[in-house]
Amino acid sequence: MKFCFACGQQLVPEARFCVSCGTAAAEPRRQPEYAAAGRSAGPGSAPAQDPIPQESAHEEPDPQEPAPRQPASAAAVPVKSPGAFAGIPLSDYIRDGVAALALLMSLFMAWSYGSDGTSKAAARVDVVLITLVSLLSLGLSYAWRAGIFGPATGYRRIQDLKLLANAPYVLMVLVYTALSLISADRFDPGAVAALGPAVAFGLAGALLAAQPRRAEIAPGAVDEPRNRRWIHITLGVAGLAAVTALAQVVRYWAAYGGQGSTGWGTMATLMALASPAILVFIALRVNRRSDPWRRAGVALALGSGFLSLLALIEDLTLLQLSVTAFVPGFSLLFWMAFGAAVSAPSVARLTEASAVPATDTRSTLQPLLVLAAGLSALLVLGSAITLVTVAADGASDGLVPQGIALFFGLLLTAGAVLTLRFMGKDPRSAYILPSGYAGLLAVLGLVLMIVWVVQDEDAYLGPVIMLLTFVVPAALLASLWQPAASREQFHELPAAQGNGATGFSFAGVPAANDARDDGSAPPARVPEAQPAADAGPAQTDQAPAVDISEVLEEAANPATPLARLQEIAASHPTARPAVAANPSTYPALLAWLGALGDPAVDQALRQRS
Repeated sequence: MKFCFACGQQLVPEARFCVSCGTAAAEPRRQPEYAAAGRSAGPGSAPAQDPIPQESAHEEPDPQEPAPRQPASAAAVPVKSPGAFAGIPLSDYIRDGVAALALLMSLFMAWSYGSDGTSKAAARVDVVLITLVSLLSLGLSYAWRAGIFGPATGYRRIQDLKLLANAPYVLMVLVYTALSLISADRFDPGAVAALGPAVAFGLAGALLAAQPRRAEIAPGAVDEPRNRRWIHITLGVAGLAAVTALAQVVRYWAAYGGQGSTGWGTMATLMALASPAILVFIALRVNRRSDPWRRAGVALALGSGFLSLLALIEDLTLLQLSVTAFVPGFSLLFWMAFGAAVSAPSVARLTEASAVPATDTRSTLQPLLVLAAGLSALLVLGSAITLVTVAADGASDGLVPQGIALFFGLLLTAGAVLTLRFMGKDPRSAYILPSGYAGLLAVLGLVLMIVWVVQDEDAYLGPVIMLLTFVVPAALLASLWQPAASREQFHELPAAQGNGATGFSFAGVPAANDARDDGSAPPARVPEAQPAADAGPAQTDQAPAVDISEVLEEAANPATPLARLQEIAASHPTARPAVAANPSTYPALLAWLGALGDPAVDQALRQRS
């Protein structure tokens, strides 16, 4: 018994087409993503296949036409059907594993703090039962692939079931968040005064369990409305963090506005609003389908997971992984959940059109450098407010650490801006400057962290320092050097070269082949009367003839090494328009070509833009 791979209906024996949907009965090529195009799948069908081939989709189905006869030898060969779990990428298994680990870990953490002490997640019946439902939802996809739900259940229904199974966890977090903000001033036994780290890990695990896997998403724009709801969930998590922070600020000023220091209240307000502001900013960029910003959000999620583990250390007070009504601050409580939502394969499907190649280092690193500049500026503003507050109170404790933080913050802010400004100067700068800035972040951040621990400084700026010390540098270096294509491009760049026969001439005239090995452009003009000897023996009249067709082909080929493009532009004027139109030509060389005043080159540059 065979089923249609597209609609799941039983096939007529020996038929070439499905009588229900007209799809060809021949088995298509397998791909790593499920391509049911919105239809149900049979229990034995491969869940990872191509969409209907174009030539088959336009044929007129004829259920009565008999199948062509097969040779006896071919008919005797058994055809092995693909397994139910074929085509599942490794990333789907990893996502399931991380979701299960986060949910299980949350059971051993503090769920809430109240007047009667700490409430462990495993001691609360509601938390345990709802966590078990989320854990069991991880098996829905595998049960469906094994054919337990029958041919009438399609992948869309499985997506809905997973989302529905994890909705109780999200609802539970919303209820407890509201209770922590409403009942924090009561001293009734069991009143929720603050949420604990179990909420951070559990909510992230539930969102990971709820989202469709890569192998469960139809190709193209077939499921775009369903994919968009994960962008809405990302916006919802950022909105929840923002509403919680606003409620904290309002309650703080209502309770202590006329009693406490205005400076410290301003500092608490700034830090409380800064945390969700970062999440909202990234979510809005992702809503505009920016893949570099989606990747930045995932990087922050991974980093926040690391910091959340550090926050479990009781003696480390630099990180806040809870929500307290009257103590606003820079909390990481919702950061992992935000990262889980923004990392969903459904979001990646929506932003893939704006994805940039790993070799485009400036576009890849721009979001991370913008975040580094924003966090550094926040460090500057926070330390400045603290300095003014301490000075106004007539105290001297904290002046030196906060002064160091102010100075380091200014350096790091300027470093981020300058790195963005000059990393496009030449290909080598696109690698060297961000790497150097990441090192500067790590070193200065580590110094600040040590100063904060030794001086027992306030924890307001602690999360910002930790993000600048560990998360941002790691994300910059990983984005720059982890992709193999990026590393290969860097290895192809010529090494920087000092003075030599082909370098700068102290006679006052640059050498004719001054296409420097550091990746910068050739000289702006090479005088036409320059002796041919300066260009080397290959430029003389006795040099063997060069096939201009081959040169033009090289000039237009995006795979041509950058050093070769530079050489062609310097020594073959007729090939310069092709170099100008080549998408791989780096900015410095384009600028040099634009300064030549060649109409053909200018036309190629205009068409490029």
